Amino acid sequence: MKFVIFHGSFGSPEENWFPDVKNNLEKLGHEVIVPRFPVESWDELTKLGPDKSPQHQSLASWMVAFEPFAKSFKSDEKLCFVGHSLGPLFILHAVSRFHIQLDSAIFVSPFLTMLKRSWQIDNANASFYKSDFDFHVLKKLIPISYAIYSEDDPYVPIEYPRKFAQQMGSSVIESKNGGHFNGEAGYTTFPLVAELCKTRIKRIGTK
Repeated sequence: MKFVIFHGSFGSPEENWFPDVKNNLEKLGHEVIVPRFPVESWDELTKLGPDKSPQHQSLASWMVAFEPFAKSFKSDEKLCFVGHSLGPLFILHAVSRFHIQLDSAIFVSPFLTMLKRSWQIDNANASFYKSDFDFHVLKKLIPISYAIYSEDDPYVPIEYPRKFAQQMGSSVIESKNGGHFNGEAGYTTFPLVAELCKTRIKRIGTK
């Protein structure tokens, strides 16, 4: 089975729990891809100011970065996409754009629309926000999904992931004190995500 982990705004493949989950799955003999997408740092975006669009991060630039991966997937390949923060929203864009059939997806701290917590975050994510996907089609392309979110997330108010989960028909896993499930909240490992990935491996193995 192949896993693809998607980082979020201001992010990279080396941060948070991504390397640990990747290592866990690779030890089981599975391929794990963690694409690097173009981003600004918080300081770079702040320096640009609230009236300027990001120079690097945009939906278009992320699609360009992801297209070689999308074209490499085989039609009979079992795929699980794992996204954090902006990652889940980009997964919906990518699956829609390239019509990628997934086995499953894991959405961590997902959202669809403007968060209104800081202008830096809203500017970074501006070109990604979308609430009118064809969710009927998306649910066929992503038949199994999980939405993990926390009541105390400082960046993503709880109504946003709940709406995301509702639209995607995702199984919900709600935490009271997980924060944004990032390094800032102490998440350099994420056993729950690793175990959810392993359940999909076991499910495939029984077919």
